[in-house]
Amino acid sequence: MDFKEIRAFIMEDVIAFHNDLEKDFVVKSGIKDLGLLDSAVNNPFQTFGSEELYPSIFDKAAQLCYGIANNHGFTDGNKRTAVHSMEVYLDINDIIIDYDEEEMENIIVSVAAGNMTSKKLADWLKEKEIKK
Repeated sequence: MDFKEIRAFIMEDVIAFHNDLEKDFVVKSGIKDLGLLDSAVNNPFQTFGSEELYPSIFDKAAQLCYGIANNHGFTDGNKRTAVHSMEVYLDINDIIIDYDEEEMENIIVSVAAGNMTSKKLADWLKEKEIKK
């Protein structure tokens, strides 16, 4: 099996996504809490000792989405930004998922309400991956 480096995000990427979403949707602009946003964006890439806390691409993508949706770092549009960030993260790592809009809406509402864990979201992403 060939090793492929998993690409990471930086906070500026997520802020840029949010700014683009502000233009397309009626959301209040601005960052509510930079510390919470920083935590949400960097948490998926943390390690303990030499072990990654979120080892797979799906784990990282799910934790990124979960953190942005639940930390509420932006004034508005946290769920949209969470989903978009997750999708872009998967895309830059050559993973495409198949879902319909209503399904994703239900998923992100469940995540934001605390009814779906990051682990369950990662499992759902794995199930929805389009195999190449």
